[in-house]
Amino acid sequence: MKKIFLLILLPVSLFFSCVGDRIASETMDRAEILLEANPDSAYILLNEVKTPDRLNERQFARWCMLYCRAADKLFKDMLYTEQLDRALAWYKNQGTAEQRAWMGLYLGRSYVKDKLFIPATMAYSDALSLAKEKHLYDVAGYICSYMADLYTYTGQRSEERRKFEEAAGFFKQTGNERSYAFALRDVAKTWAFDDSLSLALCYMLRADSVITRLQDLRGISSISNGLGNIYDLMGDVEKARAYYSRSLSSDTMDQVPSYLALSDLYYNESLLDSARYYLALATGPSLNPYTSIDCFYLGYLIEKEAGDTEKALSLLEQYQAKKDSLYDQQKQVDIIDAEKRHDVVTVVQDNKKLVAEKQFLFALAVIICLLLIVGYQLRDRKRRLEINRQQQFLEEEKNRHEKQETEQEGRLRELTAEMERKAAAHEDTSEYKKEITVLRVEKLKQSSLFETMKERCRKVKPDIEQKLNEEEWRSLIRLIDSLFPNVSVFMKENTLGLTKTETKICYLSFLDLHLNEEAVLLGVSSDSANKFRSRTRQKLCPNQKGSDINGCILQKGW
Repeated sequence: MKKIFLLILLPVSLFFSCVGDRIASETMDRAEILLEANPDSAYILLNEVKTPDRLNERQFARWCMLYCRAADKLFKDMLYTEQLDRALAWYKNQGTAEQRAWMGLYLGRSYVKDKLFIPATMAYSDALSLAKEKHLYDVAGYICSYMADLYTYTGQRSEERRKFEEAAGFFKQTGNERSYAFALRDVAKTWAFDDSLSLALCYMLRADSVITRLQDLRGISSISNGLGNIYDLMGDVEKARAYYSRSLSSDTMDQVPSYLALSDLYYNESLLDSARYYLALATGPSLNPYTSIDCFYLGYLIEKEAGDTEKALSLLEQYQAKKDSLYDQQKQVDIIDAEKRHDVVTVVQDNKKLVAEKQFLFALAVIICLLLIVGYQLRDRKRRLEINRQQQFLEEEKNRHEKQETEQEGRLRELTAEMERKAAAHEDTSEYKKEITVLRVEKLKQSSLFETMKERCRKVKPDIEQKLNEEEWRSLIRLIDSLFPNVSVFMKENTLGLTKTETKICYLSFLDLHLNEEAVLLGVSSDSANKFRSRTRQKLCPNQKGSDINGCILQKGW
């Protein structure tokens, strides 16, 4: 029965166990190795994972985490909220506090991308509370930074500044000086937008001192650009120009904003040739898609100021066309994104249905297995109770037989002693003889050999010889001789001239058998057995027709 349960449980466990996709695991392993040094390669690898939404919960959560980390480094969009919500659910049950905090941050950013600010705030707040509770100050700083960006969308400048300041505090506490510098830069921007230029300059200079100490060229370029903007707003053209130049010399990757800022600076000073020169340099790609549009608009202003109406109108038309193109492109991206989201949602829903079906089938299989196990246990318990009951009955019977034998032995000794005493006094001992004989016959009937002989006679099998062999005859004779020693002496003396077969008839008479039963044990026909009985009776009890053979033997054996 146990083998049957194993055969049932084995395919069930193999069918419903969460076995991950080995290829997806290997791909994620390679992507994780490349993530820090080559995030673009890691991003490509992670996008090669086919139907990630059909991975098991652990692998899917890991894929989401790696994808979002790579996208974050490459300034790509986060995954859809449906995917990140599913990953976060797994990390809440199985992941570490840090993993839950990061996934909560990524989920909040995905909500922001969908312009769902209230769910985003809730996701950020939950992640921030966890990060504070577990002293995860680095991730807490990033969460505060993105919460500040959220307040930028909603136009809550004071809340935006508060969150950037809080982020700066967390980054400083955890020793992340680069992010600390950028947080100070962002605080400075909020003061600049509120026309508090002295405070903005104070924060930006603090950020510059930190980033300069780190020798981070891209960071130096970004903060130098910010200092140039502040000095430009303060009217200090020379310092603004110096910091714009510093920004250009520090970073060769994204120089368009600094060139555009220099062009605008010279335009404001009515140095149109210099403005055109730097505007011509601001032609490369930029991380900000609106920068190239601003270039056309500044060109329009410069040519308008120069009096070249035709060229100014041409640039204005290009500005408008570029603006409309970007808008159409965003619409197209939104449509593609909507299609992708629909596909993802469909897969998620199908996956939920599949998971629900698997859970139902698994639960059903478990219930069936439990019922089988319970049924087996009940049956086994009933069998064990029956065995125990039989063992107890046999034990009681054994004890009863032993007690009975002890009592019989004691009674036999008493009767024998009393009989010998009576015989010595020449008194009548017949009653003692009868009782002793009855006790000895009872002991014979209680023996296992007696039961075996009777059982053989009851279960006669046609065409199968069932007569007693020599060993069995010897066992029967030894048993009867031990119980009736006087009979044993009489049979050995054989004063009546009994044949071997007639001797067997005498011993079989102690078993109280029917004629056909005797025939079975002798291995002869009933007629032959009857003849053997008659001859034996004539020798033992002559002139006593119909007498009992066993009675005659017992009488002669005293």
